[in-house]
Amino acid sequence: MKDKSAITLLACITVSTSGCKHTEQVVTPPPAPPAPSLPIQVSGTELDPYDMSKVRTSEAVHAYYLGPYIDPQDSGIRHDGHRISRVESSAKWNLSPSAPTAVPLGPVVAVADPAKQTAQLSAELENKIAQANLLVAALIEQNDELLAKLKERDKAVEALSRRISEIESK
Repeated sequence: MKDKSAITLLACITVSTSGCKHTEQVVTPPPAPPAPSLPIQVSGTELDPYDMSKVRTSEAVHAYYLGPYIDPQDSGIRHDGHRISRVESSAKWNLSPSAPTAVPLGPVVAVADPAKQTAQLSAELENKIAQANLLVAALIEQNDELLAKLKERDKAVEALSRRISEIESK
């Protein structure tokens, strides 16, 4: 009991004296607001401002100068020389398959570019593919042989078990 009361007294003294200490409070400024983040970039949604021809071809407008001429409808009217502008070709969407397209394949992205011709396989690679095909054919043949042998053994085991059951029943 003396030990408990001594510990309690010591704890009370420690708590009461710790409240008397004076410490300066440090005022911390509020946290700065987070910097504005850049907009999230989504693949395939940005247009190249320097090469819009990937998306849409612009219209072709040509200016021509016509000298003075007489109106074909009324010979009493003369037109002075002036410039006329004519739309030679209108704007069109670029549907050519020459632009590379990103093909999502999970974590890796491959670029399919139909403008590039696929190179023919090298002779060494063709030989290795032929060897692999021969090995696969040999494995399939061996598998068929093993399955046939297993069926024969199963039949032999069934025949032996029938003989044993006949002998035991006699």
